[in-house]
Amino acid sequence: MATELVYIGKILDLVPVPDAEKIELATVVCGKGGKWRGIVKKGQYQTGDLARTYLPDSLLPHDDEFAFMEKYKWRVRQMRFRGVPSECLIMPDPVSNEKEDGNGLGIIGRDITDWAKVTKYFKPIPASLEGIAIGNFPSFIPKTDEPNYQTVPYMLEALKGQRFYSTEKVDGGSATIYWKDEHFGICSRNQEIAEPNMLNGRRPVNNAIWDIARRYNLKEKMSVYTDCNTAIQFEVIGPGIQKNPSGLRQIEPRLFSVWDIDAQEYWSGARVRHLSENLKIPMVNILLWDEEFTQDYIDLLPLQAEGEYENGHQREGIVVRPMIEQYIGRERLSFKIVNLLYKDNLGKS
Repeated sequence: MATELVYIGKILDLVPVPDAEKIELATVVCGKGGKWRGIVKKGQYQTGDLARTYLPDSLLPHDDEFAFMEKYKWRVRQMRFRGVPSECLIMPDPVSNEKEDGNGLGIIGRDITDWAKVTKYFKPIPASLEGIAIGNFPSFIPKTDEPNYQTVPYMLEALKGQRFYSTEKVDGGSATIYWKDEHFGICSRNQEIAEPNMLNGRRPVNNAIWDIARRYNLKEKMSVYTDCNTAIQFEVIGPGIQKNPSGLRQIEPRLFSVWDIDAQEYWSGARVRHLSENLKIPMVNILLWDEEFTQDYIDLLPLQAEGEYENGHQREGIVVRPMIEQYIGRERLSFKIVNLLYKDNLGKS
């Protein structure tokens, strides 16, 4: 399924930006693409106008229309601009900039990613995590990917009034280790990788995920402490990985999910914490635990995401999940909120 990154949206409102004469803040709704806020030129839009809405991690065409994005390496990011949230890129609809009855591309919520010639940005995989592939990522384990909360308003509504927990989102490289039918497998984001000392005489290549597995003796522990075929998923952070925003002195794991391969479902946060203790592998920092998900919390989600790692560097954001695992259709009820003050490997925000 193609990644949907660009939608036709409708301008819901326009509000002034303090101490700014040439720009204003627009709120745009994109149907299934969610509800976003973005900076636009003052006077360029009116309430009800249609506009192209480029979501975070859109990689834009290198043409004159987007020349102003070259300094951001052609990538759309969430950030604060002049102290206000700028979560997406809003551009005029070149076919129809009429009201709701517009024609052409002007269908609110229409995915126009292919038409816009946009692809998705993926963080580069550090050499220490790549390894040598021995197969594709297992089809019986979901890949790690959290939706932005702006794209899943139905999840916020479903969680309202329920107990939840939130964890720190760390910026590293994702890893999956699984135990299935006596097989111990290790995967980077997209592939299963060979153990460095089992390469048929070839010179071993160091791999941070295998190093973690050995350091924490995970092969033996997972065969003992999990009572089913299980996959653990964690972020690998430290020197040489995404510029090490946490400021660690060595490569470390941060466990965030456990997948029951047989039942095809995730473990609850409480079970993940328990397994973290048994495996003696660090879990991501828990920020809130067993709290009620209220409208007041929803209204402050962007501020909830703000905060610092232990070294004082702004954290990447937070992840929110219910205390008892839930699904909406086939989607896990889980979402991320990006810290708009976070500075990733692009440098300036």
